[in-house]
Amino acid sequence: MVTFSPEASDEEPVVEITLDEFEAIRLRDYHDIKQKKAAEIMGISQPTFHRTLTSARGKIAAALVEGRPIILKGGDYITDRRRYKCMDCQFEWISPEKEYKKCPDCGSENITVVSAETLPRAGRAGFGRGFGAGRGAPRVCKCIECGYEAPKTPGVPCRTQRCPECGAPMCGAD
Repeated sequence: MVTFSPEASDEEPVVEITLDEFEAIRLRDYHDIKQKKAAEIMGISQPTFHRTLTSARGKIAAALVEGRPIILKGGDYITDRRRYKCMDCQFEWISPEKEYKKCPDCGSENITVVSAETLPRAGRAGFGRGFGAGRGAPRVCKCIECGYEAPKTPGVPCRTQRCPECGAPMCGAD
């Protein structure tokens, strides 16, 4: 069980966040993926995604303002799912239903299906990492020749950038 707990929260009732709410927050607020793409990644409609995101934000706000602990609770697990990885921007995602031809982050068609054996198992999340599908898109673009680094612009693949120092292609790095 993953939790956030303020120091003086022994008597406060906990705030429970579902896995779907956590994933909505992770995709929209942490990775800054647009709602339409995030809903697609989660395999739900955009209105359902919006309701899930609004619920999660309300719960997190209440917990922070009132100093209440947050617990990530179970939910429905999907066992028949595919894990995808973009070979250009390194973005990873899991989809239970849809088969993807393009990366939802950069639009590249250079994607691969990752073996089911490498999927995270329920209840075995890393400390502080949650049950997310991966680290997401790189945060930095790096020159393959001189090593120059620049912040990655969300939705713009690093491979489309040229190094301002030497003109060589950039690639995703963290």
